[in-house]
Amino acid sequence: MAGSGIITIDIGTTSMRAILFDREGRQIAMARRDNQPSYFPDGRVEQSAETWMSTLEEVLPECAAAASAARMAVEGISLTSQRSSVIPVDAAGQPLQSAIMWQDTRTEAMCRELSAHENEVYGICGMRITPVMSAVKMRWLKEHSPDIFHRTWKMAGIHDFVLHLLTGRFLTDPSLASRTNLLNLARLDWDPDLMGFFGIPRSMLCDMVPTGCVAGDLLPTLAARAGLRAGLPVITAGGDQQCAALGLGLIAPGGIIANTGTGSYLLAFSDHPVFDKEMRVFCNASALPGSYVVEASLPASGVIYRWFGDTFYPVPAGACGDFSSMNAEAETSPLGSNGLLFLPHFKGSVSPRFNPNARGTFHNLGLGTTRGDMSRAILEGIAAEMADNLELLERLTGKVEWVNASGGLTKFSLFNRIQADMYGRKLRLATHCEATARGAWISAAAALGMYRSIGEAAAVAEAGSGIEEIQPNPVATEFYDGLRKTRQALFVSLYPTA
Repeated sequence: MAGSGIITIDIGTTSMRAILFDREGRQIAMARRDNQPSYFPDGRVEQSAETWMSTLEEVLPECAAAASAARMAVEGISLTSQRSSVIPVDAAGQPLQSAIMWQDTRTEAMCRELSAHENEVYGICGMRITPVMSAVKMRWLKEHSPDIFHRTWKMAGIHDFVLHLLTGRFLTDPSLASRTNLLNLARLDWDPDLMGFFGIPRSMLCDMVPTGCVAGDLLPTLAARAGLRAGLPVITAGGDQQCAALGLGLIAPGGIIANTGTGSYLLAFSDHPVFDKEMRVFCNASALPGSYVVEASLPASGVIYRWFGDTFYPVPAGACGDFSSMNAEAETSPLGSNGLLFLPHFKGSVSPRFNPNARGTFHNLGLGTTRGDMSRAILEGIAAEMADNLELLERLTGKVEWVNASGGLTKFSLFNRIQADMYGRKLRLATHCEATARGAWISAAAALGMYRSIGEAAAVAEAGSGIEEIQPNPVATEFYDGLRKTRQALFVSLYPTA
């Protein structure tokens, strides 16, 4: 064999990707299958659990074939996935109904009923009670589908379910359990008081193993269908955002990860649990064992830019839209978008000002306002909200020297320039775009002994990918500082009780 490699499985909200990396963390091949959930008018978002089995059996053989063609020995499989979805399964591991996905909102009324105890819950697990989290979904099943609840052996997340498909074991790790409202963040284990509060017995929760460990061996039946060696070690690399942070170099203090996709997430490093008295940030166990990720979020960002393009830059029926026209017009608008301000709260505000009732706003529209002004204002509004969150994280976790940026919007150079100037910090952009899968590779490379530590594996991965750096323009930063103060005042005037 010419070398050794690792297959990572990255389960996102709308697709599953299997990526073959070599020993140096270089991407050799990728197999992808779209895997969309179903959205219902009443706020339910569901997905048949069988879809993850079928997509798994399609992507694994492609990577196995690529490894064979490259004369590469696959040494292990590393798994990372989206978080906070729930699949009730029976004692045979069979799903009892479709998965309740993380973005499902059927539990909103229940969350309001439980909100009087939110401070106590947050003080243990570092998470607010929101419809996103798993525990309230489990409680909803208990109250609204008692037959299914009583037949349930395990309340599995998507990661837990796919890990079972790979190894036959139902396990989870702290980075995933962080997103349930049931984890004691200090002890990194299920919390009896939280289980009692939500009414979930311990027996229904998956056993906890450390993040980044070998969770089991690849089952012979699946191995045969995939063309892989039976017994391959399977590593639980952790939640997708934590793996993205690892893949983007968040292994020590001093920097922040700004990941902008459908929403935007700012992630800071901490060596201890961080709790904010106003509950504006979430704290999760990291993909780096023994550390934590402090997260501030903007629920809608890239999806707003896409909405604006779809709505105001239509394309002929049957044609595929792109952002080129919108991007070109945004570049014609000057710094500050000719006075137009935008608040990106299409799905409420989480941090740094929590208000689920906040909504998107264009302010200071005039007869001279152009589509380009509106396009640029959206980008500036997203970056300004992220800059406010950066300052909040800096107060909670320490000084920020650099920002590592990733996500779909970073493909637009104007947005990257706006980010650097808005933050007033050096912006670093990795040339690779699969940060989550790269983080899963780093975790597995250390777990399999290819490298002595996660830090060493991360350094090898970074050395193999180019880094573009953008320095902030002090004049633009000063201008944006004033703009952000105006935006903050606008938010308070619209939502005075926030």
